[in-house]
Amino acid sequence: MRRYLENWTNAGIHSNMDDDERRKVFLTNAMSLFLAAVMIIVLLNDIFNTGNYLAAYRRAAVLVLMPLIPFLNAKRLSILSKSIFLFIPGCILLGVPIIIGDFYPGQFIWFQYAGAIFCSIPVILFNQDKERLYIVIFFVFYLAVTLFIDKVLLYYAEPPEAMKELVTNFTDFKLPPLFVAFFSTTTLLWYNRTNFRYERRLKSTNKELQETQEELIAKNEEYEAINRNLEVLVKERTKVIDSKNKQIIDYANLNAHKVRGPLARIMGLINISDYSKNPEELKHIFEKLRSPSQELNIIIEEINKTLEEGSSDVNENQ
Repeated sequence: MRRYLENWTNAGIHSNMDDDERRKVFLTNAMSLFLAAVMIIVLLNDIFNTGNYLAAYRRAAVLVLMPLIPFLNAKRLSILSKSIFLFIPGCILLGVPIIIGDFYPGQFIWFQYAGAIFCSIPVILFNQDKERLYIVIFFVFYLAVTLFIDKVLLYYAEPPEAMKELVTNFTDFKLPPLFVAFFSTTTLLWYNRTNFRYERRLKSTNKELQETQEELIAKNEEYEAINRNLEVLVKERTKVIDSKNKQIIDYANLNAHKVRGPLARIMGLINISDYSKNPEELKHIFEKLRSPSQELNIIIEEINKTLEEGSSDVNENQ
């Protein structure tokens, strides 16, 4: 049952509609559902309580007509569904009794206020900017019903004299429903206009927020790109540092294993020469210095070559 009611009230509501269109379609469906429920109650009263079967037929006709409203909305014929909802039930409930002469004196007042209430319903169902003509048409129609339904009833019926005096009294009989019609209509018009202004402001604010969000997303993507570039740069710098460290380690290894040997021999020979005064011995010592000196020179050339190769690798990485 709940799902059926939801399908009824949400029929014709599509994702590509704006908020106002969704609201109007929903209200049309909801009011048709409400009117159908009222017709069921009144129909049962006509059959089992008052025994007024002619009136029951009219209620049944309106009840059968109400499922047509969500069906038309589902077919995207919302203007037609609104027009049927506003025109046909009024004709059946107000017009048919007059045509067939099936009414009683109390309906003079009931018809008057029914017309007054229906004056404001077009403002609820139609869009105030896009469907203003329909609002005017149905407002004028039900305003005419409110103004002249008593004259039609008097033409077709002979109510008691007291009732005639009442319905011909403008202040006591016609002014209150007219007040209801204009009060409800102007109130709803004011509400719609105010609601429209707030919705327009809300849409403007939402648009600004969306633009700000898009700007923040763009900035965030820019920052992420910068971070990625920084990560790449850090990795490259790390490679350079690692290469430099490797050069230092290689240099330390060369210094520890190759340079220290010939350098120690040279220093040892120099220390020995400090204690020798014999020219022959000094000459012999200097001859001995030639070999470690040459060896040290070769090692230094190897070190320079290694450093140059490391520098070229670093430059290629950069």
